[in-house]
Amino acid sequence: MHGELKTFLRSVRNSYSALVFSRDSWVGIALLLVTFLYPMSGLCGLLCCLLVNGLAMLLSLNRFKMVNGLYGFNAVIVGVAVGTLYPCGVSLFAMLFALSIMVLLLIAGLDGILEKYHLPYLVFPFLFCLWTVLLLTQQMDGEIVFDCVFGEHDSMLSLGGFSLSTLSDHLVWVSLPKWLTSYFLGLSCILFRQDVMVGFLLAVILLCYSRIAFLYTFVSHLLAYFLYVFMGGELFHIPYVCFGFNFILTSLALGCSYLVPSKSSFLWSLLLVPVQFIVVYASTRLLTYLYLPTFSLSFCLVSLLFLTLLKMRGTTSSPTLSYFLERTPEENLYQHRTGVNRFKWYGYQAFDLPFCGVWSVSQGPHGAYTHKGQWADAWDFVVEVEGRQFCGDGTRLEDYYCYGKPVMSPGEGVVVAVENSVDDNPVGVSNEVQNWGNYVIIKHGEDLYSLLAHLKRDSFRCVVGQQVAKGEELALCGNTGLSPYPHLHFQFQALPYAGAPTLSYPLVNYMEVGADGSRLCSCGMPGEGSSLFNLNGKNARPYGFLFVKGARFVSSSDRFGEAEWVVCEEYGYSFFYDERNDSKAWFSCKEGVFEFQRYEGDRKCALYYFFLSHFKTVVGDVEHWTLTDEIPLSIRRAGFWGYLQDLVAPFFSFVENSFQADGTSAGGEMRSSVSTSVKGRVVSVLNFHTVCKPGNSIEIEVEGALKISISSSPTL
Repeated sequence: MHGELKTFLRSVRNSYSALVFSRDSWVGIALLLVTFLYPMSGLCGLLCCLLVNGLAMLLSLNRFKMVNGLYGFNAVIVGVAVGTLYPCGVSLFAMLFALSIMVLLLIAGLDGILEKYHLPYLVFPFLFCLWTVLLLTQQMDGEIVFDCVFGEHDSMLSLGGFSLSTLSDHLVWVSLPKWLTSYFLGLSCILFRQDVMVGFLLAVILLCYSRIAFLYTFVSHLLAYFLYVFMGGELFHIPYVCFGFNFILTSLALGCSYLVPSKSSFLWSLLLVPVQFIVVYASTRLLTYLYLPTFSLSFCLVSLLFLTLLKMRGTTSSPTLSYFLERTPEENLYQHRTGVNRFKWYGYQAFDLPFCGVWSVSQGPHGAYTHKGQWADAWDFVVEVEGRQFCGDGTRLEDYYCYGKPVMSPGEGVVVAVENSVDDNPVGVSNEVQNWGNYVIIKHGEDLYSLLAHLKRDSFRCVVGQQVAKGEELALCGNTGLSPYPHLHFQFQALPYAGAPTLSYPLVNYMEVGADGSRLCSCGMPGEGSSLFNLNGKNARPYGFLFVKGARFVSSSDRFGEAEWVVCEEYGYSFFYDERNDSKAWFSCKEGVFEFQRYEGDRKCALYYFFLSHFKTVVGDVEHWTLTDEIPLSIRRAGFWGYLQDLVAPFFSFVENSFQADGTSAGGEMRSSVSTSVKGRVVSVLNFHTVCKPGNSIEIEVEGALKISISSSPTL
């Protein structure tokens, strides 16, 4: 019961924050308080929100949408609008009850239609409900108090006949330029008021919530205002403040919510301003015959049509649609920008190197000998010991270290071609007639094949039509075809025959061996001369931990006390959940690498420091490894520089968080650090030292000042 009540209250709070496309709890609370500057309209908005969310919970509608305020935010606006327009009385509350049901019906209907196209219903339910109310009141004897919305009616703020709003207008706002007060008035119209003080409070909330959102809304509104003045103003005798909020909402929705903030999204938010003018004036003339205002019709139509246009593209180029709506536009941008670099291989299949042990690239893509033109993107692999490919005088095939070594499948697939009739060449002799020698071709997907060539005769462990798994042995390395010295030729191609042009296809999560250890390469095309080995981490368990759904861990520290984490899954993704601090750390553990992907919740708890210290680690069988990565600025803030970066983030970046780690994956210890730099100059560093303890537990020391112990829960 307590859990249901908590969920319901979150849905109400998030209904208010969703008014500005936010998921921040404090934003919802602040907007709720602002609506109560006009108590009756604030009360009506809250009642309507409670009714709609209560009905959604009672009818077991989508819990995720309800909790995130997607059912309630239309209800808030409807309630505030009706509380503003409709005379107070019993009929008002009867009207609110009926409208709450109507809002929910409209949401369900529009969501059912638009969801299959992955499009939002925006504030269409509010618009239809309010038009219904206005059409209804035209048939009634009572009058709607329109001056409460766009006139000088401030009785709700008066104390003993003295108006606080009027006083603030004369003492503060009168000295401000008209283009600035029009911005505040446009914001206040979102809550159905023409009150500069209300708009100012909303502007402060917006600025604290998101610098990007504030910038987008202010510039778009400023352009719209001067365009209005340039056009002569008050076309069809419509005051600008009656529709100025459309530009604010559109820039919020398209510029930095449904699109990842960028130069392109900023430009489009400005280019759509004149389009909205056309819709506003045309719809106003049309709706005049029904005695209805245009309200937010311009915002809804233009936003929906533009999102539909973007979804019809055959490319994912900028402006980029948001895959997941984060709490703020900043998080939206930073998560996307970092993800493009960190997870750029997610669009590719993850292939292993086709061998075990350390091999070297004797000829890489665009090599000096045979990797040219259409066949440029290929690799030749050999085994070297102390810089030599062979022992003795190298006159026998058996002298070469790679000769007779197992060659494995780089990924799952079906064998579509095998050649096993070519004899091995003597050392120094090439078979130019049977160029590829013995080979195997594997189909991994539509238009994606791998070719492994120059294999040893009669060493094959596979046949045509056989399904092979990643890492399964195919044959042995030989010296057949155009191969004077034993080596393995490996390439990706789009066609199922030997000699097909190569594809530039990256390898994922491989280790590059250097003098000081092994460096993890998340995605790339290994170059000539590099020494590589396969990171086989299929069955690896970091520190002996088992990261499966339902697994529990206990953390303890002097500063944060004791907390229990449980591994959960949502939409196929895994995360640690700390219920005490209501925090989530999303992660993946595959291809020999454990890495965190995103963090939500309290930044003053053990889970957050575990997230930072183990942002990315190697869990395969590696003696010593190093790696580097990038942490989104939304996860670890950079103080004053971070806020300044927010303002210009869509255009350029000068602040970044870097992650570095080195250690041994089998156990022992690991050292990691998170450094923040401004224009390349490091301004702060946070160091971690992780030590493996007996009994599947670890201890993380944070800069010598904080120690956190983590162990598997005995309830596992």
